[in-house]
Amino acid sequence: MGSMRLFVVTVFAAVASLSFSANGAERQVVGYIEEVRIFPGDLHFMAKVDTGARTSSIDVRDPLVFERDGREWVRFSINNKDGETVSLERPVVRTPKVRRSGTAKQVRYVVRLGICLGNYFKNADVNLNDRTGMSYKLLIGRLFLSDQFFVDSSKKNLTKPNCPEATQR
Repeated sequence: MGSMRLFVVTVFAAVASLSFSANGAERQVVGYIEEVRIFPGDLHFMAKVDTGARTSSIDVRDPLVFERDGREWVRFSINNKDGETVSLERPVVRTPKVRRSGTAKQVRYVVRLGICLGNYFKNADVNLNDRTGMSYKLLIGRLFLSDQFFVDSSKKNLTKPNCPEATQR
């Protein structure tokens, strides 16, 4: 009985480390914490992968909204734990009002940023949010994850960002 249990655990671990195919698409397995790269700027972040969050979110303080060519834009800086900082200007995609538990509604600017997780790159909607007090400056939400990843909430650091095409964008 003990050898059978060891066999089953070994097979499960081997399968869990592979990419899965669901609905004809290959899916990577990622943990609840993963290293990602953000573009433009090519900054590396340790990010929390959160299937409970719809939209991805990045730590930004004091975004400055302005108009360019009749559209609303936002200027902001992002920095990672290594002290690397990039100042960006991006068009605003939308401005939802979000209520966090026990707080008043706040307006969050959503912009499009390139995100590389594992070997998958996507220009994704990311809300700009003061994440002071949060363990991770970047949160990856399910709109980015959908149809590409399975999340193993008991693991972390299962991938390294490897998206050569991202630097060409």
